[in-house]
Amino acid sequence: MKYFIFFIISSLFITLFVVTINLPLSVIKPILSENFPEITYSKIEGTIWSGEISDLSFANEYLGDLKTQTDLRSLEFFLNDNEVLVEGKLNLIGTLIERRINLREVNFEIRSRRFLQRIPSISSFSGNNINMTFDIDGCYEASGNLFADLDRRGLLNQEVTTEMEVILGCKDKKLIGDFYSTPNQDILKGNFNVDKELNYVLVANSAMVISKISKLITKPLSRAPDVKIKGNLYNFFYGDN
Repeated sequence: MKYFIFFIISSLFITLFVVTINLPLSVIKPILSENFPEITYSKIEGTIWSGEISDLSFANEYLGDLKTQTDLRSLEFFLNDNEVLVEGKLNLIGTLIERRINLREVNFEIRSRRFLQRIPSISSFSGNNINMTFDIDGCYEASGNLFADLDRRGLLNQEVTTEMEVILGCKDKKLIGDFYSTPNQDILKGNFNVDKELNYVLVANSAMVISKISKLITKPLSRAPDVKIKGNLYNFFYGDN
């Protein structure tokens, strides 16, 4: 009798293992539809172990083909479409236990003008070792750095490229960031926050600009005044203009 019970249990485990191995990647379709309605694709192929999402787009913006691979602990993803590169990991255990999206070791680089056309002063945008935990209610943890090449006009109307660096974090369920120009922080520095609805508040100032203005007025300014900008990121990039 005990051998029969052992046989039944073993058979169930083997069947479950085989089913899990062959579980198609298409099981993520309901998750994508519910949580990311802006994402579209032509087809999903492969299994949860190794698959591919073809012709991936976000808000009608073509991204390319996304390749995935998992080892039960994390799902690795990789997307490379000439001028757009995105790679990283989704921590499956953390995501399942916390019921929050748990991204780890995300790196990306965007050089495409079609993505940067709304911000023409930036020629490239990248992220290094981004870690983030979030859900529909907001951001709970974030770290890593963002970089951008900021093109501006210098003396004699010549283009000058300044690199901007952003340090990410979370506060009160909002994504926050402190940014500054390198190597000269006087060119531009400030901070921003983004809430769950993608509404943002950006505060910035430039000591270099104020220094130049102060030379032209009789009573120089004692400090660089803050410039505050508010808006919505989705509307900024994908709204009607």
